[in-house]
Amino acid sequence: MSLKRQLRLLKANLLLCLLICVQMGFGAAPSGEADVARGPDAEVKNFQLEELEARLETMPPGSERDYFSGVLANRSGRTEESIRLLQSALPGIRASQPARAATALEALADDYNKSFRYEDAARTYDDLLTNFSGQLGSTQLQGTKDDAGVMHVLRRAPPQTITWQGPTRLKTERNMLNSMNTELTVNGVQQAWLLDTGANLSVVSKSFAKRLGLTPLPGFAQTMSGVTGIENPMQIAVLPTLQMGGATLHNVVLLILDDANLNINMGKQAYQINAIVGYPVFQAFGAISFLQDGWFEAGDMARSSGAGTRMYMKLLAPVIECGVEGKNLPFSFDTGAAGTNLSMRYFERFQTDISQWKKAQSKNFGAGGEVTRKIYLQPRLQLVVGDKTATIERVPIFSEPMGTDLDELYGNLGQDLVAGFDSFTLDFSKMTFSLGAPLSAKAEHPPAGSK
Repeated sequence: MSLKRQLRLLKANLLLCLLICVQMGFGAAPSGEADVARGPDAEVKNFQLEELEARLETMPPGSERDYFSGVLANRSGRTEESIRLLQSALPGIRASQPARAATALEALADDYNKSFRYEDAARTYDDLLTNFSGQLGSTQLQGTKDDAGVMHVLRRAPPQTITWQGPTRLKTERNMLNSMNTELTVNGVQQAWLLDTGANLSVVSKSFAKRLGLTPLPGFAQTMSGVTGIENPMQIAVLPTLQMGGATLHNVVLLILDDANLNINMGKQAYQINAIVGYPVFQAFGAISFLQDGWFEAGDMARSSGAGTRMYMKLLAPVIECGVEGKNLPFSFDTGAAGTNLSMRYFERFQTDISQWKKAQSKNFGAGGEVTRKIYLQPRLQLVVGDKTATIERVPIFSEPMGTDLDELYGNLGQDLVAGFDSFTLDFSKMTFSLGAPLSAKAEHPPAGSK
């Protein structure tokens, strides 16, 4: 699985699931036997990290243990520990375990990227492509080439940093996609920026980049639309200063996409996205909270004291564990998605309940085209998140691969997961996700996609 640069904007209603993916790299979809496979390699592939963590307690020292510990550290947000362990493991597995070496190099490149060591990330991707490309499927191989291209464009870019002058508390409002915007003034230009935990990098449209006076870095990269599989050209710029409340972020990487690729066709009307705040900014804050009364908080004031669930990183995408029928399962979580979508992996695990589901269709509009798929609708889904239980109604289930990381997890959770609670918090320092107090029964479960 290669580095994800996924900007997923999901507008889920009954027959229209809006899925915008600017994605650089996809893993192969799991087979129907994925969940019955055993052993540490299966636990890595299937994101069974609690089982892997328990197994490591009895694994003897050596390159094998360093490898699995390094992958676990990567997914648990312990970047420097992961770099040390994977660097130690690679000499012992390069010749004997090429599949593991490919996974280790991908995780190591991700660690370097999260540490803003772009040149090291470019070199590591080159190693992966030169020596282990045979371990990658065709789609994953193209994605890895895309990732390497971005790192090569960024290899001389300065690292992102953050300084604090006070607390960060910003007013938010919902846009036509039912995701959250905040007004920011950047280079003297006021504009709504979409706050999207599913966006693995921050993004601006080409016309807005010109308004900001940005000069793209030399060279071009390309991204793959997760809906259509079509490659789209892309430039990259570094924004010297991004002010968000009391925090000042320096050297923020911005992907520059054609306006048309950020223009969302919603049937009778369209919505133009001009700017998106992505994961590296949220990571710098340490913790972020979204409040249902229309506020975004970051830093120390955002840290939740309530009981939450474990959070991991699937490269640059947050993954949270939710209880489903007594079993903790991994889901991606995306504040840019209005609704939840369940994957083929979920379908295969719970298809004995298919008689309770309804058949439907999903039209997916993405950068470069449109795809229509047959889906199922689950009338009600209960998810246990820490000490809270969220109920989501009429949830789409995909019975075939989407060609994105949605295939590797049990689905992507959107705004409908948190609609019944007064807040939710992603804490990247403690690696936890938590829900606030439940809202009144009247406002608890609005239909997916409602505003």
